[in-house]
Amino acid sequence: MHNNTEHLSGITIKIIIANIIIFFLQILTGNSGFLIEYFALTPILVASKYHIWQLVTYMFLHGNFAHIFFNMYALLIFGMPIEQEWGSKRFTLYYFFTGIGAGLTIFFINSIFPGPGYYYPTIGASGAVFGLLLAFGFLYPNAELLLFFFIPIKAKYLVILYGLLELFLEISGSSGNISHIGHLGGLFFGLIYFLIFKKHALSFKAKIIRSKILKNLEEHQQMLSERAQNIASPSIDFKVNILKKISTEGIESLNDDEIQFIRLLQIMKDEESQGQCIDVDFDLDDEYCLNCENFDACFLRRVKKYFQS
Repeated sequence: MHNNTEHLSGITIKIIIANIIIFFLQILTGNSGFLIEYFALTPILVASKYHIWQLVTYMFLHGNFAHIFFNMYALLIFGMPIEQEWGSKRFTLYYFFTGIGAGLTIFFINSIFPGPGYYYPTIGASGAVFGLLLAFGFLYPNAELLLFFFIPIKAKYLVILYGLLELFLEISGSSGNISHIGHLGGLFFGLIYFLIFKKHALSFKAKIIRSKILKNLEEHQQMLSERAQNIASPSIDFKVNILKKISTEGIESLNDDEIQFIRLLQIMKDEESQGQCIDVDFDLDDEYCLNCENFDACFLRRVKKYFQS
């Protein structure tokens, strides 16, 4: 269970605070050309001047109050439960993976199909936010959200709806000042993350299942081995009890286990072993007999005698 202090100290809140601080810096500097030129994502600058850092820094710049408000609001409502579910480390990795992935999508699409987006800067955390939307849909598919703040809709349907809407707006060219390709890039890289994670998760589960199966087989084999060993070589007391039982109650008193043991011992042992004592010397009360290596042969001879009598 995470308490409120942990929520407030989480990476989600820290990312929001960083965005707000940088936004106020933009206001104080009048959205200076320096900030936009060096830290917004401009594909031509990445390609020609190798401003690779822009694939990260563009996520922390915003155009106006509405832009940062809606992005930070979405980051808050989607980011906090995901961070609580995953932990800060994995959440941070996912956030920047989808945000940078959205930036790469903007760069490559505008490089392959040169247009205004190749020369104009892109700013905002929307790509990463759309990645969080996808993650929320995967983790909490049946959670109800409010579309446009008043229409209830399940998270899984909201992801599909936004995905189709962004695709339509990008294809139709109704982009305006919004980077729909960046939004699609965030969704796409989020999907890649979940496919990779699912593959590793399935592989890990398969290893666990295989390990459990092998362990169960090993335990089963050990149990069978011990059972076979107990049947083949039970205690002296077990054998002595058989002989005493036969002598007092007759052959008919033996149970199935005792009869099976005698048959198995007849197969495994040679009742005519060398060094076997004569029958009259066989004594169940003599420690020498009980510890003799030829006890099984004498045991079988005595049992056979009872069978013949």
